[in-house]
Amino acid sequence: GDGGGANATFVQEGGVNDLPGNPASPEINRQADDDYYFAGEYTKVIPNNGDYEPVGSVLVNEEAGERAFAGIDNNLRYHFNLPASLKPTDQLMVTFDANNLDNNGFDPQYGIEVYFNNELVQEEIVIYPENLDTDYTTPPFTLESVGAEVGPGFDNIITLKGINYNADGGGNWMGIDYVQLDPIPQPVFPLAIGLDDDGWPVGDGGGINASFVQENGTINDLPGSPSSPETARQADNDYYFAGVYTKTIVEDEWGDYDPVGIVPRNEEAAERAFAAEDNDLRYHFNLPATLEPTDEVTVSFDPLNLDESGTDPRYGIEIYFNDVLVQEEIVIQPDDLGNKFTTEPFTLASVNAEMGPGPDNIVSLKGVNYNWDGGGNWMGIDYVQISHLEDMPPELPPEFLPSVVSNGQLTLSWTGSGNLEWAPEVTGPWTAVTPIPTTPYSENFSVADRRFYRLRKP
Repeated sequence: GDGGGANATFVQEGGVNDLPGNPASPEINRQADDDYYFAGEYTKVIPNNGDYEPVGSVLVNEEAGERAFAGIDNNLRYHFNLPASLKPTDQLMVTFDANNLDNNGFDPQYGIEVYFNNELVQEEIVIYPENLDTDYTTPPFTLESVGAEVGPGFDNIITLKGINYNADGGGNWMGIDYVQLDPIPQPVFPLAIGLDDDGWPVGDGGGINASFVQENGTINDLPGSPSSPETARQADNDYYFAGVYTKTIVEDEWGDYDPVGIVPRNEEAAERAFAAEDNDLRYHFNLPATLEPTDEVTVSFDPLNLDESGTDPRYGIEIYFNDVLVQEEIVIQPDDLGNKFTTEPFTLASVNAEMGPGPDNIVSLKGVNYNWDGGGNWMGIDYVQISHLEDMPPELPPEFLPSVVSNGQLTLSWTGSGNLEWAPEVTGPWTAVTPIPTTPYSENFSVADRRFYRLRKP
């Protein structure tokens, strides 16, 4: 890569070196060292890190970083400045992913510990082949607990320390895919999975850019995985926003489960549809601590497509918030595709919602399959939104569009939300058209009949 950081080039390790290392290692195997530098000013040593002469100004991110632990070369150090805006009580976490592992031994394994300014923040994790390509995140820690200093000059260091088990058949090396330092995820609101784009594009970053993938055909138990791959039939029913999930909001149907803990970033992949017996789409999130129990929220969704191979294509959908029903069944038919459906507003207290990091709030879309009755066997979802009532755009006032008279029929169309009523005179009496029609509405027309129509806002 070019530019270092997320685009750093990983090269074969070059052996053990003392601090401070070289901030300009070449992108050549065995010529990088244990010390990777981000662009910054390094003039002050943090006491816990020892006694050495800091490197001074580093104008650009270092291009090359060592790729692995190997033999006795078991330190990977990452140097950086922290923003001056951070406070001593702010919480951080380190995430890493093991990429590959020497499997020549009879019991392949490698240990890893994580340190911040020489303070242990992650006790040893032993990585086995089945643990490769798995994100590991340290427990949160405060800046003051690790002696971190903010602003230019201070040489903060994260160290990954490898523990070699070659003598016990564990193999002699393990590669690292990435290392990342993040603040603890803060709840955001409103929330959205996907965009109103009438499609399923592949995206990056999750949330509105989540990749919708083919469902796997089964309903898994809670809590599900917060890191499903962007691969058809390999995601599960549970989509996670970045957050901290340490407390369940217990409801009868779910029962007890162990929450997933810290999710450092939005999950990339979400199931795209209801299909056959796979009829639960669950979205996990924290709510900002600034919200109040009396605040009102809504849930919206847009059906994208529908199995129309049956004689009467349709699919039902219900919406639950923390297992409390907030939307009774809506039956979606082909004419409803591409339309946004929104629940009536409800308070956070009414659905047992809890605010701040920790509580595992869940919105669940539950499908009702009518394949047995000619309804078809699947329905796709374009997007789901969870919004504060104040974030909802105001409804358009009801307004008639030009009417059309053709072949003895009058067709009325309108915008906005309104109930259609008719009367024989402009002064009334007014009668609601039943069943409640949607736009466009047509009825037989005779010039001998006097009829007036109006839209009344619900």
